Amino acid sequence: MIASTTTKSKIINKPVNFGKGMYFHLDKAGEPIQIVDGIRAHSYRHNKKELSFPLLYHPDRITECQEMNLFLSHRFEGHFSLKKNQRGSEAFSDAYYASQPGKRLDVKTVRGIAKHLKAFLDWLIKDGASYFEVIAAPLSRQSVDDDISRLPVWRYHKHLCDRVTTKDKAKRLSFNTAQERIRAVKTFYIWSHKRGSIDSLPFSLEYKQVRITSKAKNGQSALFQLPTSSTRSGGLWKWVSNLSIPNTIKQKEDSPDKVLQPYSSKELTQLLQTTTAQKRSYKIYLQCALLGGLRSFEISAIDQKDIFDPDKEEHKNHIPKLTIVRKGHKPVRLTIARSLMKLLYLHTLSSENMRQRTKHETSYRMNNDEQPLPLFMNSSGERISEETPGNTISIIRKEQKKRGLEVLTRTFHDLRATFATYIAKYLIEKNESESSIRQILMTLMSHESFKTTKRYIDFAKSVGVDAYGAMSEWVQDIYGDVDKLLMSESTNARA
Repeated sequence: MIASTTTKSKIINKPVNFGKGMYFHLDKAGEPIQIVDGIRAHSYRHNKKELSFPLLYHPDRITECQEMNLFLSHRFEGHFSLKKNQRGSEAFSDAYYASQPGKRLDVKTVRGIAKHLKAFLDWLIKDGASYFEVIAAPLSRQSVDDDISRLPVWRYHKHLCDRVTTKDKAKRLSFNTAQERIRAVKTFYIWSHKRGSIDSLPFSLEYKQVRITSKAKNGQSALFQLPTSSTRSGGLWKWVSNLSIPNTIKQKEDSPDKVLQPYSSKELTQLLQTTTAQKRSYKIYLQCALLGGLRSFEISAIDQKDIFDPDKEEHKNHIPKLTIVRKGHKPVRLTIARSLMKLLYLHTLSSENMRQRTKHETSYRMNNDEQPLPLFMNSSGERISEETPGNTISIIRKEQKKRGLEVLTRTFHDLRATFATYIAKYLIEKNESESSIRQILMTLMSHESFKTTKRYIDFAKSVGVDAYGAMSEWVQDIYGDVDKLLMSESTNARA
């Protein structure tokens, strides 16, 4: 056991060079040049910089942090992947394809994995345990007894299950989040075992026949499929583990009115009248979410090349669009209101943006396709972090608390729910058909499933006009504009 501490680990976003052909700088005597703290000066023949890569840090758990950070880099680079390479040409064997690097992950996905590993590391710290504590031999599925349950990974598994089933809403963890956390930990252990950091896996991993055709059922993860897995008589042969969150503890989904939390007109007034909401950057972050339904990470990813002045005569018939990479790493061309495009354009003319642009182009050159000019930058001319827009609400809450005002309970993401609810309510009041409403919402929100969209429609039908002000003048102005643009697109597509 390791002495426990209450100090939590941190995720530090730092520039990391994943370049190839590293070499050390040498002095005239041929000795490596040291810069600071014994670090030797080095460069890469081929640079590949990631400006904000998540790294875990805790002063008392350096070894675990090093292992987890190496794991994150291997996942990012595709050196370790659970999604096996698809076989291409018949000229090459399965062994050849298995030896090639796997699919690379984008930094957003890696950041999500880092958060799950941080949760595990914080639990290890609090418990005084070490992830290196495993048993001497692999387990069978029937061997999860009292001795095994005392292993750290299984105690953590019980901790997650307890948080899913607890009646305490402040401590409750969603079933899907618990699944993602245990999946990240499980993958980390498999990677550690493969590279020899641990002697064995503290859970079973069996190649067995499962009677499914696509996604795994009964709480089993679909991650452990080998490159040669194929459907045989009786079902699909897959790698499965006994370390999973059982479906039996999944709580019933809340009703739509509990899941969806759009701002009321009163709450919007409270939000937008704060001093924080009047400041240029914070104001435009809020407007992007409220008038465009954009998530925090989507706002940070907007490039200036998409921005134009919609009032110019040459842009009169130009439908405003933003290139957005949404959930699931799906790039879309998103239609936005002309009023929102105007706000974004005015931001590019600000003196603050001009200064940031100069710094960015000094570092990365003008018209650099590999480092496109961001719309939103920090004081150093670097793209803002994915969390920056979302942090606006936390700053507003601090202001409200300091001024003795009512503190809002809504989140930044609830502005996106507000956008969808107002759109749906507006279209319902216009007597649009449900199929039209569905199509417009699915397009604007980039929903893959109608199930999600339907929740917004059902919720919009259930609330009163007065509560959400769906027919107020400003709603008609903003959302009616979007409606017209979408209809225009539809007409042009049919022409």
